[in-house]
Amino acid sequence: MLKIGRDKSLIPANVFLLALLFVVLVEAMVLGVRLQQPWVGVRLQIQGEQLAVTAVDADSPLVAELAVGDVLSHLEFRGERIPLEKPLLVLPLTLRTYADIDALLAVQEQLQQAFLANEPLVLVTADGRRNVFKPEPHTHIDDLPGVFWWLLLANVVGLMLGVIVWTYKPNTLEANSLLVASLSYFVAESVFRIAISKEFYLPPQLTATMAGIEAACFNLFMTSLFSILCYYPRRVAPRWLLPVTATVLLLHSVNYPMRWWEVPIHNFMLPIVPFVLYATWLFYKQWQGAIGNPLNRATLLMLQLSVLLPVWLIMLLHAIPVMLGGSAIIGDVATRTLLVAIFAGWAVGILRFRLFDIEYWWLKSLLWIVGGSLVVVLDIVLVSVFQTSTTYALGGAVLLAGFLYFPLRQWLLETLLPTERQPLLAALPAFSQVMAQATSLVEFEQRWRETLLQRLHPLHWEIYPEAISHTALSDNGMHLLIPTLAANHAYQFSGKQRASRLFNSADVKNVDALLTIARMASSASETRQQAIFEERQRIMRDLHDSLGAKLLTLTHKLADPEGKEAAKQALMTLRDTIRLSLKTSPLKLEDHLADWRAEQTDRTEAAGVHLTWKQTGQLEQHLLTSKQVLEITQLLREAVSNALKHAAPQVLSLQFTLQHGQLHILIGNDGKVSDPQGWKAGTGLSSLRNRTRQLGGDIQFQLRHEPRPHNRVQIRIPLQSPSQAHE
Repeated sequence: MLKIGRDKSLIPANVFLLALLFVVLVEAMVLGVRLQQPWVGVRLQIQGEQLAVTAVDADSPLVAELAVGDVLSHLEFRGERIPLEKPLLVLPLTLRTYADIDALLAVQEQLQQAFLANEPLVLVTADGRRNVFKPEPHTHIDDLPGVFWWLLLANVVGLMLGVIVWTYKPNTLEANSLLVASLSYFVAESVFRIAISKEFYLPPQLTATMAGIEAACFNLFMTSLFSILCYYPRRVAPRWLLPVTATVLLLHSVNYPMRWWEVPIHNFMLPIVPFVLYATWLFYKQWQGAIGNPLNRATLLMLQLSVLLPVWLIMLLHAIPVMLGGSAIIGDVATRTLLVAIFAGWAVGILRFRLFDIEYWWLKSLLWIVGGSLVVVLDIVLVSVFQTSTTYALGGAVLLAGFLYFPLRQWLLETLLPTERQPLLAALPAFSQVMAQATSLVEFEQRWRETLLQRLHPLHWEIYPEAISHTALSDNGMHLLIPTLAANHAYQFSGKQRASRLFNSADVKNVDALLTIARMASSASETRQQAIFEERQRIMRDLHDSLGAKLLTLTHKLADPEGKEAAKQALMTLRDTIRLSLKTSPLKLEDHLADWRAEQTDRTEAAGVHLTWKQTGQLEQHLLTSKQVLEITQLLREAVSNALKHAAPQVLSLQFTLQHGQLHILIGNDGKVSDPQGWKAGTGLSSLRNRTRQLGGDIQFQLRHEPRPHNRVQIRIPLQSPSQAHE
């Protein structure tokens, strides 16, 4: 493919200046050719097989003789009748055979001799009226029709789009190809503007030359776009395909003016059909390769909308009817305007501009085209099949289209429109209920994240280290940055709907709306929790000041050791309850292991018992709630108290092991041995069982015989990971 080097001096301003200079030079040649043609001041259009008057200029020599709607028959010059029929306004490239072209050139040769003879001519209408006139030798610039200038504007836009893309992405195959396509198309359409703005004729030699130039430039335009389809966004065609395609189109370009061989059905249009079909196949292959790559998928949607749709509309509504010998449903100007849309689509696709909104644009355009096409098709069916008058046919087509289009439109919206573009009203009740059930900031954050995951189905998510205030798109929709409820950091979601789509501006709006609701719910809950916490503090202070003081007094006054120990244990339990009840965040297991070890060491030393302590597993990775800490503390106290009281051991062992998210506690001793089956279920054993059950675990009292007979208590308690733990 053509490689265009980019010199350092070719800054964007210079590139645009060169492009405008090219436009000026080409336009100067176009105007030079067009203004040299004779002028009559009459605009014509094809009506059946004849020519009808559509406009007569106020300065026309025929202004008093012709009226809009008059149908022309022939022109008389020196006794010869020159027929004025449909082929005069048909472009050479749309003529089917070389014989048709020769017939057109022959009539144009006759008209050229008549118009350049500087003699009065006679224009005869279909109703026999004879109108004598003498044409002006040249055309004035203000006499050129509006379509001439409209096409200039459209062609300049197409050219500048190609230049802009190349300026921002030089030396890439797709940008180089688009630049060549835009340059060749501009030249082809400049020739087309001369042909489409003619009055009665153009010089035959000029007509043949322009047809050859337009054919060559149009084939170069197709080759350039075909190369993009082969290699962008990824290579899907074999390496030999593009050179073969370019060679075939080059031969096609040379054969058209040289006439080496006649192509059946249509000399110019028929060879293009295989390329359109293969281009459609290339789109399909590109689409298959875009699975799992939402950027390429969005790019192909844009290219599909801007290339396949216009090309197939032109094929179905213009090229195929002409090849079959009928009349085109849409005219030459409409087809050229549709082709200009290709440059806009390729520019967006290659520069990847706002690809996150492509799906929305694509669907809206599809609905618009479906609606318009449905009216046209129904109108044609009513006129051609049911022989309905054109007035009633148009009204009936609009009425029928209304009944068919709106159900079809709703089905397309439900089938193709991403769910996140649907109104949020349906999702808000469930979302509000989910958020209202949270009881802590940690749980609010967890539910917020789970809601986002369920709604967006990202391929991957991670913590984004920087704090952001609003949801934002990143990397053209590949990533979505979403604030946390606390706004201290953010989430980065990647690959929407398992990497099948890009995030878009609608996602930003919807997520921000949900974020506002979630923060309102969290703020209300935080206010409620703060009030509860303050009330809890007041109650706990009252308990400490009243009940705590009484228990402390009992520990000093009671003479009975057992009673004194019971009062002491009750006081410790009260203090632990007060302290842990005022905690507002999960507690580290490893910290409380140290507290438990210190407490049980003091108790065993006071009883003259040696304590062995062992802990295994990654205990530091788990957290406990206040309830868990309090219940495990009480379990240890009661189990150790039972062992010291009933077994009279010399050594007491405590072992903590973490396995599969469960905390295993083993309490053993070397004291008196008895079968647990014969133990009486007193207050102590019942309390141990109840506390373990409340923690979701189980407890077993065992008699072991290895290495020697001994009793032990085995407790299993499920824990939560740091990401799960909450109050």
